[in-house]
Amino acid sequence: MKVKRGIGIDIGSSHLCAVQVLRIGKAFCIEKVFATPIRRSMDSPSDMIKTLTGKHGFSRRVPVAVSMPKEAVFFRRSQTDLPGLEPLRSSGPFALEYDFPMDPNETVTQRCSYRRMTADKYSVLTAAVGKESLRRTLDILLGAKMRPDLIDATVFAVHSTVAQNHPESRSGVAMVVHIAESHLTLTVTQDNSLLMVRSLPMADGAGDEADSDAQRVAKVLSLETAILRQKLFDAEMEPDMRIYLATADDNAAALRDAIEENLHCPTILVNPYAKVLSKHFHRVSSDMFVAEGLAIRILAPDKTSGVNFLKADNVSTRPALSVKREFAICAVLAVAIVLVALIGLFMRLAHLENQYAQVRNEMTDIFHRTLPEEKNIVNPLAQLEQKLQSMRKDYDLFGSISGAGTGPLDVLNAIALSTPSELKISLDDVLVTAESVRLAGTSESFESVYNWQHLLGEALDFSTVDVRDVHRDPNGKRVHFVVLASFTREKPT
Repeated sequence: MKVKRGIGIDIGSSHLCAVQVLRIGKAFCIEKVFATPIRRSMDSPSDMIKTLTGKHGFSRRVPVAVSMPKEAVFFRRSQTDLPGLEPLRSSGPFALEYDFPMDPNETVTQRCSYRRMTADKYSVLTAAVGKESLRRTLDILLGAKMRPDLIDATVFAVHSTVAQNHPESRSGVAMVVHIAESHLTLTVTQDNSLLMVRSLPMADGAGDEADSDAQRVAKVLSLETAILRQKLFDAEMEPDMRIYLATADDNAAALRDAIEENLHCPTILVNPYAKVLSKHFHRVSSDMFVAEGLAIRILAPDKTSGVNFLKADNVSTRPALSVKREFAICAVLAVAIVLVALIGLFMRLAHLENQYAQVRNEMTDIFHRTLPEEKNIVNPLAQLEQKLQSMRKDYDLFGSISGAGTGPLDVLNAIALSTPSELKISLDDVLVTAESVRLAGTSESFESVYNWQHLLGEALDFSTVDVRDVHRDPNGKRVHFVVLASFTREKPT
């Protein structure tokens, strides 16, 4: 069997009440109740609501319903024919522009009920609330880190409590009277559908008799009942109409008797625990009709009647734009960006300094390995540059000695590459000058000498390669020779 939980929060001008209800199938059970007075202007409803999930053990992840203040909700009963019914449904607050004491652009409306009076006449009940009042209620919940799923009027919450605990009220004509915070709300229902709502402030009465307040309320109800009778039924009230009195006043019994005496209708004191179970032996005596009804509304939306101002077409759940707050946020973001940029620059500078120190250490290490004889290191780069210039001067001694730019080392390398091992040439003397190369050596045969002469002519850019003084030694084993090769000189242009 599916288990659901819901929280109803009633935020009044002088009290705050919250109820957590558990639903198992069709049964409802009150798990937790929190009620506290709001005595001072410094008392913060947001701070009180914050304690629900912490100190008082309410569940954090359950749907939340909250009621609008009684004085913030306006009701209007309109009569129209069938062609005029659709504009009332679709035009929003502009269809009732002159029916509510608010600017249509700042009004949120919800249709409560439709009633067919005659064949071509309909009665429509509409609830309206100002956007600013709705936003203030939202801010209280958002300040407590809660986002409501339902924002309803108190009359529908009380009606849900009455319908759940007194199921006989769902049939026939009934009147629900709710008295709280010097405010009287009167709701007429027929077959569980709301027909009309009247909300009246009550001033403190003066009198010596103990039942003077009860008699005063009974007389107000008698007058209002006569007005409703003419507006709704054009006749006497239904003889079997029942009145349900929802109040936490200590003088509730006297008030019930006074109402029965003046209106001649059976009056039932609403018991919020009649059909709703409770986990606690101690039952809270405060006004919990609204909070309990809100929890039932959110747990059984298909079984209860009401409105949800959050679902209106022109409502916005976003908080009002605060220019100062936006500027403050932009300033904080700008400062944060600058700080992050400065921190990044300092980190980059530290990284570069670390890399520079590492490069200097590597340069010093290379300097030590390259010039171990240098003991005094002042500027490794400058000292290496001086050493390279000195070595370059020494190398220039072996630089180019021909017009083609061929150096002594190039000549010796070419001679070595042009002397195959099979020729068995042995050089005893090599003389390289700027104009020629003189090679003196021995070989095993004359053929080897002349073959080598041919190879030398192809190896380098020699103009001539001459073999001179070729003779065999007296013992006849080796052939002595002298090769004289001249470089090709470029003619000046």
